[in-house]
Amino acid sequence: MCAQTITPLQAINDEVFYAELVMRHSSDAVVICDPERKTLWVNSAFIQQTGYSLDELRGKEPGTVLQGTETSQKTAHEIDSACRQRREIRVDILNYTKTGESFWVDLKVTPVYDSTGRHTHFISTMRDITERKCLEAQNEEMRHAEALRQSERQLLALTSEWLYSAKSFEELLMVIRRAMHTLITEADGALYIYDSGRTMLELVASWGTMPEFDLHIMPDDCWALRRGRAYAFGLKPIEFVCDHVSKPGTPYFCLPIVAHGETIGLLHIVFDGFEEGGIMRNLRDEVLRNRWDISLICAEQISLAVANVRLRQELHEKSERDPLTGLWNRRWFTEHSKLKVNIAQYSGKPLAFIALDIDRFKQYNDEHGHEAGDFVLSETGRLLSDYLPEGLSACRLGGEEFVIICPDHDEEMAINQAEAIRLEIAKFQLVTSGRLLPQITVSAGIGLLGRDGQTVDEIMKAADLALYRAKNGGRNRVVSCVNQEQAPEIDDNEP
Repeated sequence: MCAQTITPLQAINDEVFYAELVMRHSSDAVVICDPERKTLWVNSAFIQQTGYSLDELRGKEPGTVLQGTETSQKTAHEIDSACRQRREIRVDILNYTKTGESFWVDLKVTPVYDSTGRHTHFISTMRDITERKCLEAQNEEMRHAEALRQSERQLLALTSEWLYSAKSFEELLMVIRRAMHTLITEADGALYIYDSGRTMLELVASWGTMPEFDLHIMPDDCWALRRGRAYAFGLKPIEFVCDHVSKPGTPYFCLPIVAHGETIGLLHIVFDGFEEGGIMRNLRDEVLRNRWDISLICAEQISLAVANVRLRQELHEKSERDPLTGLWNRRWFTEHSKLKVNIAQYSGKPLAFIALDIDRFKQYNDEHGHEAGDFVLSETGRLLSDYLPEGLSACRLGGEEFVIICPDHDEEMAINQAEAIRLEIAKFQLVTSGRLLPQITVSAGIGLLGRDGQTVDEIMKAADLALYRAKNGGRNRVVSCVNQEQAPEIDDNEP
């Protein structure tokens, strides 16, 4: 058989036929424009994709119809620039359908030239990539969320390290303020701790921009304390406002602080501005749930840190407290007396030491027993703790020997203070094991910074010498000595 000969006209007709098939059945939208970018023709995929007919788009630039408020102006300018320069461009751009629904397209704009090199048309092809863009946005959101969680984990780990490193309650509160303000920046907060009688909770720290929190709250005013577990207001369909909250519509968290199995306080976190009308509901709930998880971790870490600081303080205090009297011991006195001397020398203010000794204590022990002697020592310690004004420190150096550090006290003030203590102790009515003990008295000696020396040893030597002279002078008296001669030994059995 002879091969069929295809004429040039048939070839042209075939090319037109196939091109028409492609244009008609392609899933990609196609727009043909003149050199001025005015629409001449669109395929059926374009009509299906956008909802616009050819008549609605004819004579118009496609971008003026398809682009909307959220379309990137930078991308639109890039397309305009490429068309003016008659060069091909391919971009991702956000378009809008006739009904106002947004969709993403992979847009390719190609200039077309005839055989003479004259620019005759622009052909634009648009492939719907909305689904791909949604996946990319979801992936980006997931990456962002993971980066945020990683940052939160790092902050929580750093916070935990600082919390457990605090060596005092005051230092711990400083760390809590800074950490909570950094971890939950949208919220204001407060930390309450039970008072010694566990009748109310006292404000010990606050952070954020809200007006001052209540200084005290009652346990029954808080749903978290009443129910014995953390409470979030603003996330549940059924919820009730705690009585201690001043703005009822504001979301907040109340989280009990527990140390060694005992509730010792409350962490209160308030999201001012997160009311129903203040932020989009879905965003509001998402933020609050995330902050709820963080708050639970913070409350647990703060609870552990408070317990840790309390234990550390108890151990430290035991090492510096006399177990019988509760006063500071010799170890504490050795360290802090030097500090007080340095402060007084730097400031130029007076400083006095009062050496105090219970009269005939050895004889008292021998006649009434060591149990009675210990009772006398503990009661003396209690009086000094209760009676001394703030700023003065009483210490038990050992046996029946006490010393009082008196900052800002000159000789007259120190003598008056010692006399007041001597008179109070003389009023003691001590009863132990059902029997009234004989009256006890004390003798005291005064040592002054400057007059008696510049070191603790020199001042204490003068105070002890004055004490010896008080003993020799008949006991139950106060002496301030200026002549540091060697005092005779005192026989505590001497009548």
